[in-house]
Amino acid sequence: MVGNSQSSFKRPTSSGGNSSWARPFVKTGGIQRSSTQPRERSASDQFRAKMIYINDQIKAPNIMIINDEKQNLGVFPRRRALEMAEESGLDLVQISYDPENMQSTVKLTDYGKYMYQKGKEDKERKKQQKWRDMKEIKLSYAIGDNDLALKLKKAEEFLKDWDNVKVSIRLKWRERIYADKALEKIISVKESLSAFGRSQYDTPKKEAQWYSIILFAK
Repeated sequence: MVGNSQSSFKRPTSSGGNSSWARPFVKTGGIQRSSTQPRERSASDQFRAKMIYINDQIKAPNIMIINDEKQNLGVFPRRRALEMAEESGLDLVQISYDPENMQSTVKLTDYGKYMYQKGKEDKERKKQQKWRDMKEIKLSYAIGDNDLALKLKKAEEFLKDWDNVKVSIRLKWRERIYADKALEKIISVKESLSAFGRSQYDTPKKEAQWYSIILFAK
């Protein structure tokens, strides 16, 4: 209850000693977030294009609260909604805003867990919805280490973006004596990218003057 000195949940206090129902915030990638929560990893950052408002950043005078069990707890004045979050030790995370009625719909939840779950769901949704393109990385059997590193980085970016990647090496007539080196190079690339893509076959496929293998994004 508000005002109960025995409550196990305590909000941060200001330098003047007055209690505060708002957590401190810092900006991360254009999004306000609680400084009491750990920094999200960059793998999740790419899914946070939309501004997310939490706690006292929510300015609507009326707030509809949904809990983690998807139960509608009702519509409350802003001050009372913030008190409810404080009492429960949770956060108000704005899901939508109705400008006509000046009302926010929020979820009463733990902000850190909410963002972690949202990142997982967004990643899975993107994986299922994205039309997978076929990108091709062309190598030489004698490619240098620096150039190969750049090719690997580009292939990794494609696979992370859920595109499939074809890795190929073309051997001209006189270069066919280096077929073993070409095969070794492609297999090496496959192994280097094994954390991001998988191949249907263990060995590269031979087509005329080309040796290639396709890596499917995981």
